Amino acid sequence: MSEKIIKASYPQKCTGCEMCVIECQHQLKKVGLEGSLIRVFRKKLKTKNKFDIDIDPRTNKLDIQKIKDSCPWGVFTIDEEPTK
Repeated sequence: MSEKIIKASYPQKCTGCEMCVIECQHQLKKVGLEGSLIRVFRKKLKTKNKFDIDIDPRTNKLDIQKIKDSCPWGVFTIDEEPTK
């Protein structure tokens, strides 16, 4: 038996739009970005911005397909991990 999990497999494609964060909050019926299960952090480099994506494991209890589909840049993938 395996469990589906969402991963930020292509973080280099992230533009920081936070559509994934908004989708998480929508599913949790929360307003605003405070306390989101996905957080996007910007790192300012000399030539461009880079984004780090932090995914709380509780995100996998949501509709992860909708979260994956909400990203216009295809940052996320859904993988299967064996259950423990």
